[in-house]
Amino acid sequence: MIATVLWERELHQRGGASVFVVGSDCVVLHERHTRLVCLERADGTVRWDVPLGTWPRGIVLAGDRVLVLPQAPNLLSCIDLRTGALLWSAPTPRWTGNLAVHSDTVVIGGWRGYTPMSGLDLDGGGVRWTTPSSVRSVRTLAWADGVLTGSGHEAVLLDPADGSDLARWRLPYPLAGPDTKAFVPVDAERVVAVCEAASLATFGIGADEPARLGSYDPFGALGYVHGAVWMLRSGRGFLAVDPTDGSSQWSVEADRRMVADPLPYADGLLVGDVNGGIRRLGPDGRTAEGCSLPGRRLDALAAADDGGLFFAAKGTFGSFAFTSKARRPIASAASVGALSSREQAQRDPKEAA
Repeated sequence: MIATVLWERELHQRGGASVFVVGSDCVVLHERHTRLVCLERADGTVRWDVPLGTWPRGIVLAGDRVLVLPQAPNLLSCIDLRTGALLWSAPTPRWTGNLAVHSDTVVIGGWRGYTPMSGLDLDGGGVRWTTPSSVRSVRTLAWADGVLTGSGHEAVLLDPADGSDLARWRLPYPLAGPDTKAFVPVDAERVVAVCEAASLATFGIGADEPARLGSYDPFGALGYVHGAVWMLRSGRGFLAVDPTDGSSQWSVEADRRMVADPLPYADGLLVGDVNGGIRRLGPDGRTAEGCSLPGRRLDALAAADDGGLFFAAKGTFGSFAFTSKARRPIASAASVGALSSREQAQRDPKEAA
């Protein structure tokens, strides 16, 4: 297979420093340290570009809105996804972190125990409830009928309408630190929890007591894809385990640092490394074929629900696709216009000069 960059945009900062979310027809990303930009997924053109603030602690798409919580200034902003217009903003206490949206409520706060948690109205930003004092919580997650929070041995499902407890679980291990993705949803009723000492546990709605899945080699990232919970092991390979019993399903060894988030692709996966290499894996984790995004230092890969593929690299963000080596399609005038200047130079060096 051959990887072709469809479009690419300069970030004016490291790709790994840019927070982004992929929507049905656009991508919203943070660039130039203080800007929030919405790009059309089809060709990378700018839909809107607005001032925001320094690196966001969270960006969440909610229908035709995008919610953003920057490190500074101390404001939660709700922006119209179609136009970039500011719909409302709400002041937040200093060091506010964690951002989740469930139904018509935005839940913020609890990061490292610095601030209370609050629920705000999605339509207007009015405060619906606030905890009486500061709360310590791992990274929150909108899931099932509420918002998952927790610290220590406890996981709590909050009712976003009033902040009350919908469910509470006692975990076999303490949850991992506040900056780790602590909860990985397996389905609408079950979650895998990331705990201290590279341990995993699982719990769910109406299920038995939380269960131990096991302890593993240290890992730096974790997610769920194609029925397996994957772990990025010290940046140089992946281990995937069964979310019901923690047994190994497949693994990938690597001699270079891999980037997080294996992507679903056909019946297998895509994985990338920092040197721009991309491998297509089968369901068993074995490499079926490989290619590369030449000249790019990859920081992250992402996929949309409809199969669109995206990358964040050193200083750039873009979209890419695969074609067969046997029959590489001839690019139309429109698609050539969507290519980055770097790709056009590679195709016709004389013309680029």
